Amino acid sequence: MKKLLSFLLVALILGSCTGEKKGKESAGKELSVKELQAEAGKKRYPLEQGIIRSTSEAMGMKMDIVTYFDKWGEWEAIETTVPMEVMGEDYSSHTLEIIKGEDHWKIDLNEKTGEHYTQARAINPMGIDVETMTDEFLGKMNIEDLGEVEFLGYKCREMRMKGDKGTFMDYVMWGNVMMSMEGEAMGIQTSLQVTSVEEAAPSQEKFELPEDIRFTDEQ
Repeated sequence: MKKLLSFLLVALILGSCTGEKKGKESAGKELSVKELQAEAGKKRYPLEQGIIRSTSEAMGMKMDIVTYFDKWGEWEAIETTVPMEVMGEDYSSHTLEIIKGEDHWKIDLNEKTGEHYTQARAINPMGIDVETMTDEFLGKMNIEDLGEVEFLGYKCREMRMKGDKGTFMDYVMWGNVMMSMEGEAMGIQTSLQVTSVEEAAPSQEKFELPEDIRFTDEQ
C-alpha cells in the first residue's frame, strides 16, 4: 500500500511528458525520442548549479521535494518525502531519484531497494521549451500565455494549459523550471509550489548512489 500511494502521488504531480523508457512504446501525443534528445541539449535550469525546495499536494496527501542539480540540470538528485499515517500505521515514504544524462536510478530509501533504467528526457515536466515557444505553438498546445509575474524574486511566465476530460493546469515557469502548478487532472486537484531556490553548488555526494541499496537488476 505504501508503494502504491507514493507512486500514484508522484505520477500525478510529476508524471507529465517526461520522456519514455527505452524499449517501451510511446503513447498518445508524447514527444518522440528524437525530439526528446534534441530538448536534452538545452539548459534545463537558468542556473548551472543549485538546490530547489518545493511542496506538492494531491488527494489530501502532501509531499516535500528537494532537487539538487548541476551542469545546468544534466545531473539531478530529487529527494521526496511523503509523511503519511493511516489508522495509526506509518505509511510514510522516502525516495531518491538520481539522473545523469539519460541514466536514471530510482531508490526507496526506506526499503533500501532501487531500479536503474535509461530514458530520454524532456526539458521539463511540461515537455516543451518555454523559452522558445511561439504564439502558433501555444495555440496548438491549448496553452494561454498569461504574461510575466514575479515569484520568489524571479521574473517568471504564467501559463494556463487545458486538456481533455476537464483537465486544466495553471503554471508559473522560471525559464524551464516549474515554480508553481495548480489545477485538476483526472478529476483530482493537484498543486506544486517552490518554496526556496538556493543559488549554490550542492555537494557532489548528492549525485552518488547510496552504498546500501539493492537494485532489482542485480543478481
